[in-house]
Amino acid sequence: MRRSATALGLVVLVVAVAGLAAGSATGAANRKLVEGTVYDATCATVCAPECPPIPCGPVGQGARGAVVCARRLIVCPLARRGIECVKAPCPGTDPVYAGEGAVVKVRRRGSARVLATLPIVEGHFKIRLGPGYYEMRPFLPEPECWSGMKREVLVTAKAKGPVSAELRVANSCVVHPDATAAK
Repeated sequence: MRRSATALGLVVLVVAVAGLAAGSATGAANRKLVEGTVYDATCATVCAPECPPIPCGPVGQGARGAVVCARRLIVCPLARRGIECVKAPCPGTDPVYAGEGAVVKVRRRGSARVLATLPIVEGHFKIRLGPGYYEMRPFLPEPECWSGMKREVLVTAKAKGPVSAELRVANSCVVHPDATAAK
């Protein structure tokens, strides 16, 4: 009686393991390859509006050796509005991100739990995911300058070939040379 119970238990265990293996094989078949590219959307900033340099006119020597300019009180009407630095439009397509140490965190849409943290290698990352909506966000090693926006990616069971995911990062510390002179 004991032998038959042990044999029955062994058969149940083998069937359970076989079922798990078959289930994971079918689950793996539904998973689609997501191939992602991270682009560097950093553009030089420009400061606008800018007033033209003040023409000095005849220069003289004032008291205590100071230079006196005849037209020093020219008023710039744009100066009252203040100087504002804005992002310049980027011509063409953004280059692939070339930095090191960056990662992409993958979550299901609406979930706080991170499913995977993927390294960005030469601007690219890969992962296999089951059908559903996912949020992907790049994190870079210099968070005080670099930032990336999250992107929602839809993976469907009917997708033929890899699913494409494009992420963009930007360096806010890059400033156009003219911008530093205007501040």
